Amino acid sequence: MNKKGHTRRVGAGVGYVSVMLIFAVICLTIFAVLSLKAALSNESFNERSGDFLKQYYAADSLAKETLSRLNDCAHEAQSSELFEESFEEAVQSVEGVTLKRTPAGLSASYSAAINERQILSVTVVFNNEGKYTIEQWQSQDVLQEDSGSHLGVWDGSF
Repeated sequence: MNKKGHTRRVGAGVGYVSVMLIFAVICLTIFAVLSLKAALSNESFNERSGDFLKQYYAADSLAKETLSRLNDCAHEAQSSELFEESFEEAVQSVEGVTLKRTPAGLSASYSAAINERQILSVTVVFNNEGKYTIEQWQSQDVLQEDSGSHLGVWDGSF
């Protein structure tokens, strides 16, 4: 036999296809794991978000109940000649409310706990006619004094 008559073509061997197949399987496995991790992270976030909403609306409901009691106190005091004094006496029965006199009327401030880190802070101003205006209704972080976690930020003084 003549060896010159048979020419052999050199192509991609079985090893190259196997390496590409292994690489594709590894890539698909990594994408599947990352997708699973993202789905679990979203589920955890949704649960925490739902818990916070429940806590917020419970605090909001409590704050509205307090506002309703203050409004009832204002209606009772409105029938009196001295609205401010009567209102101050009536508000003493409402727990957690502080009053102060302002040029606009009597300012009532109170808060409702959302969770251990946040509160719902409310400020309502009652005028001499017994009508109120909501000045503030917002969630705030609870300040925690922890001397061990000072960041060492310059306060601007020398």
